Amino acid sequence: MKTKAPVSYKPSMGSDRFKVVVLKKLHYKSVNSFMDQAVTEKLNRELVATSDPEMTRLISKLTEVISEYKGWRFMKPSKEIIQRINAVAKPIEEGKVKAVPWTGSFKKKSH
Repeated sequence: MKTKAPVSYKPSMGSDRFKVVVLKKLHYKSVNSFMDQAVTEKLNRELVATSDPEMTRLISKLTEVISEYKGWRFMKPSKEIIQRINAVAKPIEEGKVKAVPWTGSFKKKSH
């Protein structure tokens, strides 16, 4: 039996910060056990939700019920709302405000 090569992973938050969060705040015994559990959970969620029509219907119904309970309405944003969002996002895009990386506005720019 061949030995399997490890899969490398570089956390976007930085390795040191990642280890602190996993080991100290989430109280896992090792980073590997956390990653194994996280990947397994994500794969199961993605595969079940996308392959089972009944699950897709259930997720849709749950989303609808939660939205109604919370009083949420989802609609296409108006031009004014897009302008307000872009105005708030502009300092972030220019790097004047420290934030999580964001790709830009609703209108995709072609590169």
